[in-house]
Amino acid sequence: MSARVTITEQGRSGDVVYSEDDQRITGWWEFAGGDAVAIVNMGSASEWKQGHPWAVERRAAILRFVADEVVRQKAGSCQAEIDADGGWITLKR
Repeated sequence: MSARVTITEQGRSGDVVYSEDDQRITGWWEFAGGDAVAIVNMGSASEWKQGHPWAVERRAAILRFVADEVVRQKAGSCQAEIDADGGWITLKR
């Protein structure tokens, strides 16, 4: 498995793409306020059942991988909090 995360920016928001071999899961991000620097959404559990059945059993691990990669690539001083059911990743200072 060759997993990677690609982050694109379009102003104050953009896309987050998880790629694994020839499969993709596309989410989005935007800057936040307060103690949250940014939020990422990779889709809810029900959306994955419909659109990404190949990844459902590994959903928690994939979300953790995406969260870790977003922190590593763009927000080194932040910590990621994951709401697995909703697919939300909140980057906090």
